[in-house]
Amino acid sequence: MRVIVVFDVPVGYDWLRDRLREKLKDFGGTFLQRSVYEIDCDWKTFNKLYKVVDSVLRKGAGRVDFIFPCAKCYKNIRIIGGELD
Repeated sequence: MRVIVVFDVPVGYDWLRDRLREKLKDFGGTFLQRSVYEIDCDWKTFNKLYKVVDSVLRKGAGRVDFIFPCAKCYKNIRIIGGELD
């Protein structure tokens, strides 16, 4: 399954934002935008990811959303533009 992870970490918690990014990459996360990652995993791996993210977030402040788009939703995604420098 594919999971979109979106996070918002307040100013002053750059260390926490960096830690979240590291953990998402450890789980195979693909960077989509500044605070958006996509992870392809099974439920067992997602549950581990959820616990790790929860543990990191409890050390600071912020919010993390996990979105589970269906295959039809993925087929309807439209992108304009390319990678940012």
